[in-house]
Amino acid sequence: MRKFLVAVFFVLFAPLFVQAAQNIQINWDGQDHSREIVGDNPNKPLAIVGAGSLNAGEINGASLTVNGANISISDPAIANEIYHSVTPDKFEIPTSSDNTRKGAYVAGGAAYNNNVTNNSVSITDTNLTGRDVMGGVALIRQAGDRFGAASANNNSVSISGGAVNSYTFTPTGATSTVLGGNVYGGYTKFSKGSANNNTVSITNGATVQGDVIGGFTDERLTEEDVKTDNVIDTKANGNYVLVKDATVDGMVAGARGAATAENNTVVIDNSTVDSVVGADKGRGVADSAASVVNVDNNTVIVRNNSTVTNMAAAVTNFSVNAKGNTLTLDNSTVNMASIYAVKMGLATDVDKNPVSATVGSNTLNLNNMSDTFTELGGSVNLAGTANGNVVNVTNSALTLNNSGKFFGDTLDLTNLSANKLLPATMPKDQGAIFGGASMTYTRKVNSTPTEEAPEEEKVSIGGTNSDNNTVSLAGGDSVKDVKANVFGGFSAYINEVNYQTKDDSGVITTVKKEGLVTKTTSSDPAAEAQEPEEAKQIDDVYSASNNTVILDNIKFNGKVYGGYVYGAELKDQNMLTQNNTVILRNKVELDPTAVIYGGNNGLYGFSTNQLVFDRTIGTFTNKDQFQNFNDWWTINADFKTDLHFDFGIYANMTLDKSTMKEDSKTVVTTVTSTDLTGVREGDIVYNLVDSGVVLTQKKVGVYSYDLTPTKGSTGNEILWTLTSTKDKANAEVYGQLPLVGLALISEGPEMLTQTLNDLWKSDTEQNTFINGGYHHTRYETGSGFDLDSGLTQAGAWKKFTNDWALGIFAKYAGGSYKTFPIKVTGDANVFGGGLMTSLRYSETGRLEATVEAGYVDAKFESSELLSTFKTKGMYYGASAGFVENPLEDLSLYANFNWKRKASDDITDDLDQKIKFDTLQSMALRFGGDYAFNFVDWKGVIPSIGASAIYEMDGESTVTVEDVKSSEASMKGMSGRGQISLAYHNQDTFLPLHSVLTVYGQVGKREGFGGEVNISFEF
Repeated sequence: MRKFLVAVFFVLFAPLFVQAAQNIQINWDGQDHSREIVGDNPNKPLAIVGAGSLNAGEINGASLTVNGANISISDPAIANEIYHSVTPDKFEIPTSSDNTRKGAYVAGGAAYNNNVTNNSVSITDTNLTGRDVMGGVALIRQAGDRFGAASANNNSVSISGGAVNSYTFTPTGATSTVLGGNVYGGYTKFSKGSANNNTVSITNGATVQGDVIGGFTDERLTEEDVKTDNVIDTKANGNYVLVKDATVDGMVAGARGAATAENNTVVIDNSTVDSVVGADKGRGVADSAASVVNVDNNTVIVRNNSTVTNMAAAVTNFSVNAKGNTLTLDNSTVNMASIYAVKMGLATDVDKNPVSATVGSNTLNLNNMSDTFTELGGSVNLAGTANGNVVNVTNSALTLNNSGKFFGDTLDLTNLSANKLLPATMPKDQGAIFGGASMTYTRKVNSTPTEEAPEEEKVSIGGTNSDNNTVSLAGGDSVKDVKANVFGGFSAYINEVNYQTKDDSGVITTVKKEGLVTKTTSSDPAAEAQEPEEAKQIDDVYSASNNTVILDNIKFNGKVYGGYVYGAELKDQNMLTQNNTVILRNKVELDPTAVIYGGNNGLYGFSTNQLVFDRTIGTFTNKDQFQNFNDWWTINADFKTDLHFDFGIYANMTLDKSTMKEDSKTVVTTVTSTDLTGVREGDIVYNLVDSGVVLTQKKVGVYSYDLTPTKGSTGNEILWTLTSTKDKANAEVYGQLPLVGLALISEGPEMLTQTLNDLWKSDTEQNTFINGGYHHTRYETGSGFDLDSGLTQAGAWKKFTNDWALGIFAKYAGGSYKTFPIKVTGDANVFGGGLMTSLRYSETGRLEATVEAGYVDAKFESSELLSTFKTKGMYYGASAGFVENPLEDLSLYANFNWKRKASDDITDDLDQKIKFDTLQSMALRFGGDYAFNFVDWKGVIPSIGASAIYEMDGESTVTVEDVKSSEASMKGMSGRGQISLAYHNQDTFLPLHSVLTVYGQVGKREGFGGEVNISFEF
C-alpha cells in the first residue's frame, strides 16, 4: 500500500518537479546553489547559472550540471532578443533591469559587480548551441562599473563528450553576428579584475566550435581611459586548460586580455585544435615607452599525435614583456612554417611611439617531430633584446626550407643582402633555427612610386643583444638528419631606404641605399646628377655572444653560427660575437658543404669562441669546416670517443666521468704534416709541430689517466691513446676529509684549561665564561691540508667544595680547508658540548677531566678529481690530566685527549662508493706556563708558555671503489709556543677575568692563531 501511495504521489506531482527544474529564472538571489538541468529548455533568452547575484554579493562555490538537456539557442528571434538586451557600445551593459538575467551563456556562478569564486560547470554528452560556457563570470551593470576589481578566480569547467557550437544570425539593424560556442574558466569585465587559477577540461570526444580560454579579462576601457595612470591592473595567472581526445575549432589559451598573465598551462593531448597559446594578447597602459604588460612563465604542451592546424606558441603578442615561457611539441603536427616559443611584434602607444619590451629566457622544445618548417626559435623580439632563450630539438628529423624571409616576412634576406644591408654571405639556402633574435630596423620604402617620399617606419627597436641563448639538436636514440642554418643568437642594425617618387610630369626619382651609400637617380635624362650620400658609422655596440649550439647524434647539413651580428652602420669592433660555444656530441656527421662558425665576426673576438667535441664519434676531413674559434679546441673524452681528423689540431682534453674504469683505447686520430720518416709504427711521438692534444684532466675520482701519442700504421697518422688506472694517491686525498673533522673536534683544550685556571683564581663560587679563537694550521698528514677555523666555547661552572668544581660547556667550530698536492676544498662544522671537572689534590696541584659529544659535517669539492659530496657523523671523547704549580709563577701540566669519530658510507656525484672507517685521536699534551706576576701594567699581567703535542693515532682509513688507503694520518709530534696577557677587572658593575693569547705551532701541525678567554664573576 505504501509503495502504491508513493507512486501515485510521484505521478501527480512530477509535472511540478519538471516545471521547477526547467524554471531557469531561479538562482539569481545571491545565494550559492548546486543546480542540475534535467529537462529540455531550448531557445530561452535567459542566462543559465548555478547561482547568480544582481549586486547581492559574491557567488562562491555554486555549481551547474548539464547531462544531455537541450538548453541551446537556435531561434533567430530569441537570439535577436539577447543581442538587443545590452547596449550596442563597447560596454555591453543591460538595457533594463529585466535584461540583467538575459545572456547567451551558461555559468557555474555569475555576479554583477562582485566576485565569482570556486564555481563549477559540468557538461556531459550535451550538444549546446548558441551559448558560451563559463565557470564563473563577473559582469558590469553600469558603464562606470568598469573601473572596479570584481574577479573570477578558482572556477572550473568540465566538458565531456558532446559539442559546444556557435549560432550565427543577423540581428535587426546589424550585420551577421555569432552567439556562443566559446568556453571560459573565469571571465571578468573589470579593469582591475582577475581571472586566476581557473581550470578547463575538454575531453572524451567533445567538440568546441569557438575558443577555449582558462582566464579571460575582458576589460571595457576606452582609449581615453587607458591614458589614466593605474587604470588597468588585470591579471590572469595560474589557469590550467586540458584538451584531451577532443577537438577545438578555435584558439585554446591559458589566458587572454590581462596586463599580467603568468604561470598558465595549456595541454593538448591527442586532440585537434586550430591554434594554441599560453597567454593570448593582453593590454596595459597605452602611453608608456616601455611595456607594462607581463606575460611570464606560461607553458604550452602539444603531445600524443595532436594536430594544430594554424598557430602554436607560448606567447605571440606585440610589445609585452615575456620571460620564462615554454612551448613543447611532442609527437604531433603543427601546420605552421614558423614556430617560436615567443614571437614578439612591435606596438606603438597612443602617440604612435614604439613601445619596448623585455623578452628572454623562453624555451621551445620539439620531440619526436619529423616536419618541414621555414624557421624555429626560442624568441624573436622586435621590441627589444632576446637573451637567454633555449631551443631543444630531440629525436627529430627536421628540414627547414628556404623562404627567403624571416620573422613573419620582416627580414627579406634577398633584398637586404642585395642592398648590402646584410652580408651576401649570410646563408639563404635553407630555413633557420634561432636561439634568440632581435634587431633595430627602420625602413623608408614603397613598392610603387608616390607623390611624396614615404614616412620612415620603425620595424624593430632596441635589438642590441641576443646573448646567452642555447640551441640543442639531439638525435636521441639514433642519428637524425637536420637540414637547417642555425644561429645561437642573431642581432642586426638595418636602415633600409628604397623608394620612388613621381612628379606631375611623370619623372620618377629613385632613392636607394646600398650599405652606407644612398644614391638618388632620376628618369629624366636632363636632370642634374646628384652626389651620393655616405652615412657615418655609429658607435653603438651590438652583440650575439655567450651563446651555445649543440649537435648531438646528428647528420647535419647547413651552417652553424654561435652568434651573428651585422649592420652596415656598425663598426667591426662593435659587432660582438664572442664567448660562443659549439659542441659536437656523440655521433656527428657533417655534410661536405656544412660549416661551423663560432661567430660571423672573423676580425674581432673570435679567439674567445670555443669548439668542443664531447664524447664524439666522427670523421672530419676539412679543417675549414670549423671557423672563427680559438686555435685550441676542447675534447671531452670517454672510452667510446672515436675522433678522426684528417689534419693536425691543437686541443685540450678533459674527461667525462664515464671514463672511470681501467681501460686503454685510442680515442683521437690526427694526421700531421711533420716528416715521420724513420719513426716506426707504435713509437711514441711528442712535440709535433702542427698537432697536439694535451690531457688537462688527469684525474677523475680514484682514477688517474695518461694520454700517449704514437705513430699509426699509415702515413703520418698519429694515434692518441687514453689509459686509466686506479690510483691509491687519489684515494688518500679522500682520507684527508675525516682528518679535517677530527682537527676541528680536537681544537680548544688549551682554552678549557685556561678556563679552569681562572676558576681556581676566582673568589666566587660560580661563574660563566665564553671563549673564542682563530686558528690557521697546516697539517702534514701524508699529503696534507690547510685549515682556517674559528672556535667558540661557552659555559658555566660551580665550586661545590673548596677543592672540587663542575662545569658544563657547548662549542661550535667551523672552518674551510684546502688539501695539497691534489686540490680539494670545502667547509666543515662541529657542534658539541660536554662536562668538565677539576679536583685539587694539594695546595699546588689539581686534576682535570672533560667528556664531550657532538656532531660533525664536512663538504668535499674537487675540480681536479671532479668529485663532490658531503659527509656527517657523531663524535665523542674525553680527556684527563693534571696541573702542578711548583712555584707561584710557574705551572706545569700534562693531559691525555681521546676523541672518536664515527664511520660513514657515502656516494659522491661521480657515483663512487666511499667508505670512511671509524677514526680516533689519542693525543698527549704536556708543557708549562710562566706568569710574570711581578709585572703589572694597570692590571695586565703577561705570561709565556710552551707545550708539546704528540698524536699517537689519528690514522684515516678510506676505501674508494675498492681502493683502500690509510696513508692520511695526523700521527706525530708538534710544538706550541704562546704569549698571553691576563686582565682581571674587579669593577662591581662588570667583574670579569680575561686572557688574550697568541701562539705559533711547528712540527706535524704548523701555524698560528689567537684565543680569548672571558670569565664573568657575577
